Parts: sequence; C-alpha cells; structure tokens
Amino acid sequence: MADLKERLIKYEGSLEYQKYKGYFKNDKFYPYKDSLGYLTIGYGHLIQKGEEYSNGLPPIDADILLANDIKKAKKQLKTLNLGVLPRDIEDYLVIMLFQLGLAGVQKFKKLLTAAKAHDRDGIRRESIDSLWYRQTPNRVKDMNNQLQ
Repeated sequence: MADLKERLIKYEGSLEYQKYKGYFKNDKFYPYKDSLGYLTIGYGHLIQKGEEYSNGLPPIDADILLANDIKKAKKQLKTLNLGVLPRDIEDYLVIMLFQLGLAGVQKFKKLLTAAKAHDRDGIRRESIDSLWYRQTPNRVKDMNNQLQ
C-alpha cells in the first residue's frame, strides 16, 4: 500500500498530470477549480480566504501545504472519537477528511460506525451508496481496494 502522501498526490493530481492540464508551468503550481468549482492549488489544497497564489506556488511549498493539510485531517479524525484504528482505516478516513472536510465526513454516520468496528465491508458498502462515490468513483473504488 502506498503511503498517505503518495496516495493523495495520485488522487489530487500528480505533477505530470498538472503539467498536462496546465496547472503547473514555469516550475510553479497555479490555482485551478476542482470538480466542484472551488479554487485549489498544488496537491488539492483548498485555497482559503486571504491566501494568494496568483504568482504561483513552488513545489517545495506545495509539499508543505500538503503536509499541513494531512496534519489538519489527522487532528479532525481524533475529534470523531473512533478509538484506535488500523492503519488502512485511519488512512481511508484521513483521505475522506482531506477531500470532504469534517462536516462532510460527519454525514457518513453508518460508515463511521463501521470504521469504529473495523468493519471494512461496511465501510465499502456505505461509501458506494453516496454522492461522494458518484462524484469521484475512481478515487473511492481505489480507496476501497486499499482496505486490507
């Protein structure tokens, strides 16, 4: 299983993919709209009010943003009070939090109950029966396949 950072880069768009799309040029990442129309930069960083990237973002800074966004998602995971989780389930939920945010993940009550019980089949079942799956089916399928 690839590490969390590698998986997020794959899901959010590798450097090669972003070059192809025109989001990475002249050795910098530039803002683009994600599938829901939100301004994003680097490896899936949702641009917040007050953040300015019109001059681009060097790769080292994109890596730092990604690391900080992963830390934020891990802190949010702790607030869900799911106890100690196996690594594959923890990574799954961190990726969900990265993509959907805390409020979005909290709507997945049955999936979170399955995660707390370490019920991987339940996680898969609940993820497929969702708008999240319909919006990003390839990501969710891959995430489900990564569950041990």
